[in-house]
This record gives sequence, C-alpha cells and structure tokens, in this order.
Amino acid sequence: MKALTAGSEIDSWCTRCKMDLMHRIIAMHQGRPVRVICQTCFSQHNYRAPRAAPKTRPVVGRAPAAAGNRPSTSRPPARARSEADRRSEWESRIAGQALTAFTRYSMERTFREGQLVLHSKFGEGYVVDVREDGKLSVMFRDGPRTLAHKIG
Repeated sequence: MKALTAGSEIDSWCTRCKMDLMHRIIAMHQGRPVRVICQTCFSQHNYRAPRAAPKTRPVVGRAPAAAGNRPSTSRPPARARSEADRRSEWESRIAGQALTAFTRYSMERTFREGQLVLHSKFGEGYVVDVREDGKLSVMFRDGPRTLAHKIG
C-alpha cells in the first residue's frame, strides 16, 4: 500500500456535502492526514474518517496446512474471480458505446440505474444503484465509487 502524503487522495467525511467522498490531502501531521479538500464541492476542512468505514477486526487465522494436506490450487481465489467478473461486466456495458451515450457527471443532475456516466476523473462508468439519501453507486473501470447527485 502506498504511503499517504500531501496530494494523495483519500475517502473522508465531507462536512459540506454530508457524505463520504473522495478528498485530496493538503496537510499531514505525523504521517496522518489533518486537512483535506473535497473533490466534489472543493471545500477545505479537517480530515474526518469516513462514516461508512467498516470496523476492522483482527483476522483469526488457521494454522498452516501440513505439506501433504494442502488444498488444491487449481482454481483462482474467489476474490480474483469476482474481480474478473466485475471487470468483464463493466467492459460489456461500456464497450462500443458512443461518447454521446454518456451523461457527464454533475452533482446537480439526477441519475437512474443503468445510466452511462462520464466522470472527469474516473472516466466511463454505469450507475449500479441509486439511493434515497442523494448518493449513487457508479461502477468505473477501477471499481465502484459512491457519488452524490440531485434527488428528484
């Protein structure tokens, strides 16, 4: 994992947008982000951890398998399969689409499930889920992102 520095991007609770969004770090202290700027509304504020961040628990591992009792490795791990499936789904929805088929992303627009989106930073994507709290989940080439949009 790349070390955080000023200029790095990080998810943070935006005090203006009132949701977890992508921010750029503008000040660090003792290796921790202190001040950030929202990449959606461009407000500057103190760093606040994302509210939707899952609580991390230590992973309780099993003892390593003995040499003769190792599981078969003929299939890729489930996570690798699901990532390949996600990328394949993205490519099938985006491939061959004309640029005019995409709607430029703006917080001031309303989006619907399945709509093609063109984001200035994340590129081409499609709306996976529209929530009632003013957020939507968009699948981009590098993975899903939660963005804000106008309700109604």
